[in-house]
Amino acid sequence: MRKLTAVAGEKDAGRKVKYFVRGDMGVSYGQFASLKARSGLLVNGAPVHANHLLQPGDAVTALLDDRPGKAVEAEDTSVNIVYEDEDLLILDKPAPLPCQCSPKQPAGTLENRLAFRYRDVPGFAFRPLNRLDKGTSGLMAAAKNAHAAQRLQRLLHTDAFAREYLAVVEGHMENEGVIDAPIAKADGPTVRRVVDASGKPAVTRYRAVLSGERRSIVRLRLMTGRTHQIRVHLSHIGHPIVGDFLYGAEDPRLPGRFALHSTYIRLIHPVTGETIERASPPPPELMPDGDLLGGSVTVTMDRPLGSRHPRHPEMVYPVNYGFVRGILAPDGAWQDAYVLGVDRPLETFTGRIVAIVRRADDVEDKWVVCPEGYSPDAAAIMEQVRFQEQYFDSSLVL
Repeated sequence: MRKLTAVAGEKDAGRKVKYFVRGDMGVSYGQFASLKARSGLLVNGAPVHANHLLQPGDAVTALLDDRPGKAVEAEDTSVNIVYEDEDLLILDKPAPLPCQCSPKQPAGTLENRLAFRYRDVPGFAFRPLNRLDKGTSGLMAAAKNAHAAQRLQRLLHTDAFAREYLAVVEGHMENEGVIDAPIAKADGPTVRRVVDASGKPAVTRYRAVLSGERRSIVRLRLMTGRTHQIRVHLSHIGHPIVGDFLYGAEDPRLPGRFALHSTYIRLIHPVTGETIERASPPPPELMPDGDLLGGSVTVTMDRPLGSRHPRHPEMVYPVNYGFVRGILAPDGAWQDAYVLGVDRPLETFTGRIVAIVRRADDVEDKWVVCPEGYSPDAAAIMEQVRFQEQYFDSSLVL
């Protein structure tokens, strides 16, 4: 049972409690009807009728009951929870892993794992808000009660519930844009979707983060939520996701999954109104090594490593890594980059991209490059980048 409490203000003097609960407290019509039947509507601790008139300072309490979730088999397997409170959880799903049980797959899903984690919670129900395909990894949000689910469903596909993905796609993809193409179910007994004028509206925004000769990394934001939307849209414009066996070609380096990761979520909390945001770097198999992206890059030092920072003379660029300019992209443009694993002041060398980071005060992402043979993990990358940029907060994007 979820207990909601709010205090009536001066503007609520003489207002019926039912309008206060359904309006200011966001309780749905169905939930309100249920709490009335259970005497779950209280003012200053005492049960009241729906037409009770409020006075400033009255403490209004709504005792919301949940229907018990369906019984599923509990599986003792860990779940990576990155945020949790009594209304909401955000978790980082691995791939391949289905989200929910079905008659064809009653076990081996994320829902089974959560059933074990919350085995002591009476009637626990899994209420995912942004479902991820079996082959997609990354962040997804779930409500822990019906009230939170109802409130958050209203926020989906608005600026109050932002979801961003990273995808490795086939082909050279540049710049940014919007894919506005309706999606419909394909004919016949299939889960496949197609772009079709008779379909439902579907809009995806994209920005190329890294443009390789054979493959590119794209950051995407969903403006609608159709089944397989990102996969269908990218295939539609000629850049299917690497490893997407349904809309492109299977890749043996990505067994059971494809190169799509839910990397960022930002939402408004359904009860407190607080902004909650979390980010997740892609798993190692999606890191942009030369093999996956198709080729190395040319790096030219902008200033000698070991020299002092031009704007912060108290900072010295360590000789084994530093902030340089830049990577020669296929289109000829130069990009700011961090270079790691260099033990001498080379002017030019051939390397590979191992990560992409974002500094808190920057709009654009920065690439992290290393010479061939040097392969730092994510923790080592961020330790070195944050040491170099000690005045700024940086986060790993890819």
